[in-house]
Amino acid sequence: MERILVSTISGREYPFEQVEEFSEDGESLEVRLAGLETAKIRPGLRLWERFADFLPFRRMDADLSLGEGNTPLLPAGDRLRACAGDVNLLLKNETQNPTWSFKDRGSLTCMFLARELGEDTVATISTGNMGHSVAAYAARAGLRAVVFLPSFAPAEKISAMAMHGAEILKVDAPDYAQMKNAILGLAGRLGLRIVSGNGPIRVEGYKLTAFEMFEQMNGQVPDYIAVPTSACGHIRGLFKGYRELHTAGLIDRLPRMIVVQVRNNSPLVTAIKQGLSRVVPFTHVHTVAEAITSGNPAGGEEILDKARRYDWLAEDVTEEEILEAQREFARAGFFLEPSTATLLPAVRKLVGAGRINPASTVVLMLTGAGLKDLGALQHQPPGRVLDTDIDRVEADLCRLLRPSGS
Repeated sequence: MERILVSTISGREYPFEQVEEFSEDGESLEVRLAGLETAKIRPGLRLWERFADFLPFRRMDADLSLGEGNTPLLPAGDRLRACAGDVNLLLKNETQNPTWSFKDRGSLTCMFLARELGEDTVATISTGNMGHSVAAYAARAGLRAVVFLPSFAPAEKISAMAMHGAEILKVDAPDYAQMKNAILGLAGRLGLRIVSGNGPIRVEGYKLTAFEMFEQMNGQVPDYIAVPTSACGHIRGLFKGYRELHTAGLIDRLPRMIVVQVRNNSPLVTAIKQGLSRVVPFTHVHTVAEAITSGNPAGGEEILDKARRYDWLAEDVTEEEILEAQREFARAGFFLEPSTATLLPAVRKLVGAGRINPASTVVLMLTGAGLKDLGALQHQPPGRVLDTDIDRVEADLCRLLRPSGS
């Protein structure tokens, strides 16, 4: 199996095993695997067994899995479809992964590589979801986990990492992007693989979601896939999966991706809307959507390059729109963290502006569960809770059940 890393814009080649996740001038790296033109879908119980021809790992041990994947692809229902502008809306519910976010697919492939190369420590930089995921998968694999977190990481996520036995370094820094770049710079000096959300091995895990949707849609391709975008690995992994299916002749077109960010932290969306080739950095970011706070994402220029070449869409949303959408999702049955809630108003704006035809099929990637960030609920109105007691409960219930206005 011939496998190398390639810089995504200039095409420079690097050894597959190297620990640095970016080229010397900051380009994203991705895995290039020989023979994709003849890749086939194989028989197999697990997704990564069926799509083994598309993956670069020499050994994929089922004992490293926590049961990730097989998440539902659901019709959104009338309420959410109306909120999105009456488009044909599907929901890919990645909150049903073992640690309640999409990160688990990338963590599995990181464990595949660590086991293959005989590494005993996995390290990651995270706002919370990836740290939780890496901690869980490292515990499963019997590996040491080191997690670097920003000072604003939610307590719920930190507690989960600690329960899995991870060693946690909470780093005080002026800005998350600065912290991330500084920590990534330690990898080569220490010979330690430090995984970010945009690393080439995590991207191989996110490809699996594209393969799963390919199966769920019986080989059909959605018109659009909307993704809350921060470190960039998720959106480029999804697209890489579809690109490789296209290379293998299994599909005849590619989906258009929708880059979604928060208005006061929109380094990619701002650049795409202005037709720029460089990310527009945002600093000192404050948003309720803490999971998407990369103000200057490493390797972000690749996303801008792909947006130009493949005619991707981009939209940002306000804090108020996020909180309203989180409530709408919840009232339709989906309790999501604020970063995922960005998708609904973003698609609504694009439909309203005529950028998306209402007849199109749009998939929203539901990336993280609401339980991951309970602190965000302080910004929502309190729920309806009635205090009662055993003597009054029947009368109180009857009042609740009484038709409004009677």
